[in-house]
Amino acid sequence: MSVNDGIIWVHEDAISLDHPVVAAAGPGAQPIFIWDSHNHDALGYSLKRRVFIFECALDLDIPIYAGTPKSILREVANGRAIYAAPSPDPYIAHVLIDLQKDHEVVPVDARPFARIASDVDTRRFFRFWNQAKKTAMLSTQELEASQNTSRDDA
Repeated sequence: MSVNDGIIWVHEDAISLDHPVVAAAGPGAQPIFIWDSHNHDALGYSLKRRVFIFECALDLDIPIYAGTPKSILREVANGRAIYAAPSPDPYIAHVLIDLQKDHEVVPVDARPFARIASDVDTRRFFRFWNQAKKTAMLSTQELEASQNTSRDDA
């Protein structure tokens, strides 16, 4: 790996090497996962959820570090660009914002699973799914066509 190659932070909201962030970072970039027990404790993660996340990370066959993402990413990146998927999780979002102070941070979005209105109550899955199922699993062309139709109706 050359010194210019970046780091890919594979976090639990994008725990896949199929995510577009990996392709955007390029073949020389090093994906890493960071196990953050303190954040898991703060969020009240059950043992079952922690095991699931850890098994997903193990399946990726990438380095797994334990500690806080800010300090580990700063140390491992050592000035190189940090690629990551944006996240609705305020903790992950804050880490990415804070890292921008001293590193190039490159957020790379994935195509959303579904498009839903921002005012949909997502506290209950059934309410969310009633809105999400309208666009979930559509091809890119179908999704773009549905967006154009909804703009035309407005």
